[in-house]
Order: sequence, then C-alpha cells, then structure tokens
Amino acid sequence: MKHLIKITLVLMLMAGIISCGGKKEEGQEQLTAPAGMMYLDISRTGMNLYVVTPDSTKGVLDTIAQSSGEYLIKMGQNFQISVMENNGDIAQRKADITNDDVNKLKKYVIDDATTLMWESGIADLSEFHFYHIAKVGDRTYVFEDVKGEPFTQDAIQKMLDACKLVKEKKTSDKKA
Repeated sequence: MKHLIKITLVLMLMAGIISCGGKKEEGQEQLTAPAGMMYLDISRTGMNLYVVTPDSTKGVLDTIAQSSGEYLIKMGQNFQISVMENNGDIAQRKADITNDDVNKLKKYVIDDATTLMWESGIADLSEFHFYHIAKVGDRTYVFEDVKGEPFTQDAIQKMLDACKLVKEKKTSDKKA
C-alpha cells in the first residue's frame, strides 16, 4: 500500500512538472516544430538557442554539457548532435576528413560554404557524418554528429535538417 501511495505521488509530481513546463510566458515567440519533433531550449548552456530534436516518443532525451563548451543532445541511436559556439572552419574540417587514415573518405554528399555531409568508412563498411556552421542572431555555432555511432545517410540528413531549423532565443524570453 505504501508503494502505491509513493507511485501515485511521483506520478502527480511528474504531471505537475510537465504541465508547468508547457506554459508560454508573455513575449516568448511561438515555435512550431515539424511533426514528430520538438524545440529544446538550450539557453542554460549560454547558447541562446532552441534546437529541434525528436519528440519524446522517439526515446529518452540525454543532454551532456562538456567542459570544452560542446553540448551533446542525444535521443536514441539515430539522433546524436553536438552544438558548440565558434566560427567553425569548413576548409580545416575538410582537411581533417581527407587526412583520416582510419575512417577513410568515400565521397561528399554535400559540400558547400556552410555544410559538409560525407560518406566514410573502413573497407566495405560505410557511415555518414555532417558538419554545419550556422549564424544565429549575432553568434555563430557549429553543429555536427556525435562521433562513435555509425549513422546512415537518412539519419544524418534528419539531424542536419533539424540543425538548420535552430532558432535564436531572444534575451527577453524568460524561463518557464
């Protein structure tokens, strides 16, 4: 009986937290994410951003602030991005990709002034990666996939598309 009461109290507390988190404060812009996605406020990291992530039906959200300033956002095995505030350098990143003697470059799928998507791998095994530089407001951020998991081209494309939908959190927005 005591366990039932504890479980009920925990569920009531969780429902209260969830319902408070959904309230919109005056002056806060309305953000509409694509179906199956949601905007995540990462302003507590010092980066005034709303980042698009899969919604909670896709898994458990895991965020990790690294001492380097990098912020990792993970949702299952097919959505794992890194966000860092810096100017980025496409030419340097291309040099790093080209000179990787282990995970060898097979081809670039996207190669433009702000975005790289490439296929690389060892022997016949392939995996895809992305690197994207975005100017949001007066700040510049680098987005890329978290290294470790091998991603398909479709998974990388979905991560890249989400990164291109990032929005600036105006400093006048207040936390809920």
